[in-house]
Amino acid sequence: MLNIKDYSGKGYPHRSLLEVNADAHSQLHSVVESFSDENLSYKIDGYERSIGDVISHTLTTARYYFIGHLALGLSVDDYSEPKIASVKDALDLIQENLDEMSSLIEKLDAQDLASTIKTEWGQEMSKELAVWQGITQIMLHLGELCVMAGNGGFYKGTLG
Repeated sequence: MLNIKDYSGKGYPHRSLLEVNADAHSQLHSVVESFSDENLSYKIDGYERSIGDVISHTLTTARYYFIGHLALGLSVDDYSEPKIASVKDALDLIQENLDEMSSLIEKLDAQDLASTIKTEWGQEMSKELAVWQGITQIMLHLGELCVMAGNGGFYKGTLG
């Protein structure tokens, strides 16, 4: 079971960001825990990523790129996607990622979140939007995982 903190004492916008982040991780956790270790290596024909690769990419990109790099200005030079060998490894990574993303979000004060950044591709956005994009990254790839599991015949209808 995922350990989720109580954010009810936080104000806007932190409470919204932290609660939706926790919800995204919770939904990912519920789908991943339905997989077997063998399911993690499943790939759709012609698709380069396995289910384990998608989980790793999803979590590390949300944490390191959207939150760490775009919102906090940290370097992505040390960014790497870990190999996931088991469902336990994946579930541990989900918990670690939830804790780390929440901690990073809490480091941004309201003024930081309202400030504007410019991405490498020239898009201007608030840091708050970068955080939201990190969270929606999880939900986007959660749908991808469900499609992959359905294609592989082992989706158990756990999303929701």
